[in-house]
Amino acid sequence: VIEFHFAHGYLVSTFLSPITNQRTDKYGGSLDNRMRLGLEIAESVRKTLPQNIVIGARVSVTDYVENGWDINQTIEFAKQLKKLGLDFVDCSSGGIVSNVDYHPLNTNEVHIKSAAKVQKEVGIATAAVGKITDPHFAEKILQENGATLIFIGRAFLNNPHWPYMAADALANEKTFKYPNQYDWCIGWKGFAKWRKDIYKDQNNN
Repeated sequence: VIEFHFAHGYLVSTFLSPITNQRTDKYGGSLDNRMRLGLEIAESVRKTLPQNIVIGARVSVTDYVENGWDINQTIEFAKQLKKLGLDFVDCSSGGIVSNVDYHPLNTNEVHIKSAAKVQKEVGIATAAVGKITDPHFAEKILQENGATLIFIGRAFLNNPHWPYMAADALANEKTFKYPNQYDWCIGWKGFAKWRKDIYKDQNNN
């Protein structure tokens, strides 16, 4: 899987946002012009790589300010990315303007709602991101059609065994197989039930 980083104030993000893109050539002004660089990159890479390689793009769905990049422009960008053969859009936000109404203590609601909207209106797979640390919450997003994929970042830094925790919470020995060399200590033959009971007790308290 390859993902373009078209978000968070990096190069392509600054072309997309009307706040930072003050160009007067064919890469500035209208939405079509501001999308041009990102689409040219996506088209070139998609044509170069085999079709069995999955390609997606991370985008900021909003700048959180008026007259900035927003969800409607994101949807149009996603439509063009889909036409070029991209497989998914990773819905994040921000990065252009500082001190806006989004910070680490806020919820990830904007990402989840945007992932659902892009998926519904464009018909492309989307990824929900941002402070998704609980396996049950991740599953809820998927089941409620809020996104196609859940991308986990900081939770992995905190716990590199996050997938095993998720398997303990959501899976069983028929739906998830631990590697043989691990199964004796963390798998269904080992302490999975013990960890599940602890997890259940913690959530009930």
